[in-house]
Amino acid sequence: MRIKTFVIILLLLFFSKVLAESLVIPEDKTVIQFETRLGIVTFAHEKHAGLSITRCTTCHHEIQPADSVVKPCHECHHHDSTEPSKAKIAFHTRCTGCHEYTTAEGQTAGPLAKKCKLCHIK
Repeated sequence: MRIKTFVIILLLLFFSKVLAESLVIPEDKTVIQFETRLGIVTFAHEKHAGLSITRCTTCHHEIQPADSVVKPCHECHHHDSTEPSKAKIAFHTRCTGCHEYTTAEGQTAGPLAKKCKLCHIK
């Protein structure tokens, strides 16, 4: 049983490494701006992808090893959907959660406060 588990872990590590190396952030996606009712949220995609704690699957949770193109978040997370969660809920959960985790680990992270204007710029 231990050998089987070990082999599975090795395969997962191999495929995650292949996936990370095969996907390149398109030039027009190095910085992404999301227009919201409260103002524009700017996401430094290239900067986040370069962090040691971040993998593509951290945000792109539906990506598969064979995928060469990543679907945009809003393709699944619409502003008016309930399943999967609305874009607002998905982004706030991922972004805030990651910033809180990173800060708890003793590293610098982006905005944490519940002050909307720290991310949403008019």
